[in-house]
Amino acid sequence: MKLLPVFTRKLSHVCNLKPYKDTKWLMPNGNPTGVYIYNCVADQRVPVILSDQHVATWYSCGPTVYDSAHIGHASCYVKLDIVQRILKSFFNIKLITAMGITDIDDKIIKKGKETNTDFRTVAKQYEHEFWADMSSLNVEKPLIITRVSEHITCIESFIKKLIDSNMAYIASDGSVYFDTSKYPSYGKLQRAQESGEPNSDHKRNNMDFALWKGHKPGEPSWDVSWGEGRPGWHIECSAMVSKVFGSQLDFHAGGIDLQFPHHENEETQSCAFHNMRQWANYWIHVGHLHVKGDEKMSKSLKNTISIPTLLESYSADTFRMACLISNYRYPMEYNLELMKTAEDVLNKFKFFFKDAYRYVNINSADHADYDYKLLDKLQKVEEANIEALKTDFDTATCVSNLQTLVSSVNKILKSDTGGYYPVPVLLTAEYVTRVLTTFGLILEEPAESVVSNSLIDTLVEFRHTVRLNALTKKDKDLLTACDIVRDKLKSHKIQVNDSNKGSSWVSIK
Repeated sequence: MKLLPVFTRKLSHVCNLKPYKDTKWLMPNGNPTGVYIYNCVADQRVPVILSDQHVATWYSCGPTVYDSAHIGHASCYVKLDIVQRILKSFFNIKLITAMGITDIDDKIIKKGKETNTDFRTVAKQYEHEFWADMSSLNVEKPLIITRVSEHITCIESFIKKLIDSNMAYIASDGSVYFDTSKYPSYGKLQRAQESGEPNSDHKRNNMDFALWKGHKPGEPSWDVSWGEGRPGWHIECSAMVSKVFGSQLDFHAGGIDLQFPHHENEETQSCAFHNMRQWANYWIHVGHLHVKGDEKMSKSLKNTISIPTLLESYSADTFRMACLISNYRYPMEYNLELMKTAEDVLNKFKFFFKDAYRYVNINSADHADYDYKLLDKLQKVEEANIEALKTDFDTATCVSNLQTLVSSVNKILKSDTGGYYPVPVLLTAEYVTRVLTTFGLILEEPAESVVSNSLIDTLVEFRHTVRLNALTKKDKDLLTACDIVRDKLKSHKIQVNDSNKGSSWVSIK
């Protein structure tokens, strides 16, 4: 962490910017990565260009910790986790990741009053719960975590510079507002007629937004040079990001609901503070999680599902697969059909891994050979997947390509005729495993299930032997008994997949 000041000084001089196709987005000078990403300012995909081709800064807006997270939050952070993993593992970019935690806010104060609890205790409780939820979903923790209550001094300094430069003004109630009339580019991310905040007699313009909220009796406050109060929501991220990353930020991420007013106001005040035309080069916005068609999942609509409740019905891998087969930018509808599809896709891969390794170790007199057509398919899928990921992180196409590849190999695994091709089969299994684990899937059974897995292996192998004998003798009673065992196993969350060369199984939720 002591290296950050040096790194920050370098970032301050990174980007000489130029217009991109007559939009308000400015293309940085530097090293192209080959990746193209949608940018809301340009309203199109733009090339990702970094000062150092293999180093980038990333800031995610974290939660306001006044209540438990729900699966709408989960879908956002899982999808951002997937994008980060892609940048790091497929494109060899060292991401310096940070996340801001809003631990002082109207909602936190309200929850504290309702529960007769200090606002700091409320914030700590729900932040701890948030990180536990993220861990259960295999979301990697950011390298840097900034909390508003721990950065009041840098927030004060940020606001004071805006006041001194006449970009902000102190209102009669002690609040400080950004003067949007002094910033012609306001609305760069999303044009709007209002600031997104309630109108106030203290504001000069309807679009002005609060940097600092004047003190109210009975609420926590800090004493700063212009009076008592507490930070406004938007200023927090700008001040904390500037502290750790300097005047230029590569990636700024959050849910689509943050595009306006939160990200718009961040960009505005940060450009004014740093006297720059562009602060964040790449905005990444994740689509909402919907229920019942177009209805957004939110606490205000009282239609939320907690993350522990989700994991009672589905594994973290199944939920992540649902995110992978969706586009991160667009709404994802949470329903039984989506989760069943995600579970089926995940199980297809799990069955393939078991069948592939059993095939390689099959007791046979056949000698190994190469299947050059399969090797060629593998090579083409690898190339196609890199192109898909370069094109705004198209994970859905990647997963589809993997399924097609697995289907081709399954024809070999389940064929009664032909040669024996362990090398291309193993190479394919290794590649599919590597891609899926890079996306953040775990693909492993819990350690405590090893003994029970061994017993299930024995039962499935025994059933397979009985089933083959029944097929040879055309014994319908024995085949019916085998079907009953299969169905019983499924009722105990064990799904069996039969073939002439063997039976395999996977755990299901």
